[in-house]
Amino acid sequence: MGGFSGAVLVAREGRVILRKGYGFSDVERRVPFTPATQHLVASVSKMFTAMAALELRDAGRLDLDAPISTYLPDAPAAWDSITSRHLIHHTSGIPDYEERLEIGSEKYFAFMTRPEASREIYEQAKRDTLEFEPGTKFHYSNSAYIVLSHVIERAAGRPFADVVRTQLLEPAGMKSSGVNGVGKPPAHLAVGYTHRSFGWDTVLAGLTLDSGHLRRVPKLPLLPPEGDAWLYSTVDDLYRWSQVMDGGKLIEPSEVAEAFTPGLGDYGAGWFISAQAFGRRRVRHNGILPGYVCDFVKFPDDRATIIIVSNLDRSRLQRIARDLSALLFGQPYDMPVRGKVVALTHEQTTALEGHYRMTDGKSLDVRKEPEFLTAAIKDQFTAGLIPLSPTRFYMPLSDGIATFELGADGRAARVNLHYSGEDHFGDRAAP
Repeated sequence: MGGFSGAVLVAREGRVILRKGYGFSDVERRVPFTPATQHLVASVSKMFTAMAALELRDAGRLDLDAPISTYLPDAPAAWDSITSRHLIHHTSGIPDYEERLEIGSEKYFAFMTRPEASREIYEQAKRDTLEFEPGTKFHYSNSAYIVLSHVIERAAGRPFADVVRTQLLEPAGMKSSGVNGVGKPPAHLAVGYTHRSFGWDTVLAGLTLDSGHLRRVPKLPLLPPEGDAWLYSTVDDLYRWSQVMDGGKLIEPSEVAEAFTPGLGDYGAGWFISAQAFGRRRVRHNGILPGYVCDFVKFPDDRATIIIVSNLDRSRLQRIARDLSALLFGQPYDMPVRGKVVALTHEQTTALEGHYRMTDGKSLDVRKEPEFLTAAIKDQFTAGLIPLSPTRFYMPLSDGIATFELGADGRAARVNLHYSGEDHFGDRAAP
């Protein structure tokens, strides 16, 4: 369907189950994407930056609970109450530069393609007013991790790139990984692509990757210390890091446990922590840059890993990771929706409108909006419905399907919202 280009690795209990590339690392030259293709992993870098700070703490070089002004002589007075622990857990109050720049916008590229962008982000952070008192709230901040990389550099007494390379990448055997903008450029780095938004008729019909609709994304310098998004890697190398994070190899089990302990916002040390997913403990982090997206998922108690990288920045990796997880644990999953969008008459849409009582007791309202039907549960969701037939609709919100059953009077008597491998039934209720 043209919705994915990249590589995937799935492993459990030390056995690689799936390791495969799809599509092209360079569409114009038709270079295949393989598991050995190098890829910018964006915010997945944060798990390494956080671990570098923990390692320096264990070496007696960094006090995570000391004011960061202890290590940054140029720190403003507002940072006297910020610690490295706050930076690691996104509780520092330092505003996020990506929110200000609107990632992927013209303003974003105009700024981020400049070699001095990383330095200017740090300087701007020093001028910014804190959003809240450090330690009181969670707000994901890329700027905080850039500040953290400056702290690491000062505490270690050497360049940030040297710290992460010699303390983490090399000992982990990540030979195809490195720090963006340092040394020789990666020989097999995937080209990043994006494309304009299409109508649902085009999306659901599918496009080949080489049909000419993909557009190369300008390269970003991302020069160090860029603690939020400095790493390029491969699915093979990221799996090596996953094995390190099983504990006992390079990283002590106590340090792994610390990284996987959630704070505010369910964020650990460079990982989002889910108490339950598929009935299991799950830790993960995704990464998003123009032209590059990735998802790194671990189920620590099952020693299970799912790693996905894609050089199509519109790839829906969260959905792919969800279904791969379901496959791995024998749970329900869905195939991608494909079909032809049809036009419905006024009578056909009117027959579906109304209130439905779901099996869980909630009320679903189906109504005709100016452009399409919507299905809404109050305070939970409003899903647009894209018609594939008079009774079958695609739900982009959940990547699911809504199917209506018509009664003898020609009006819908029942609805089934199918998503995440599960059915959610509702019967038409009296007005």
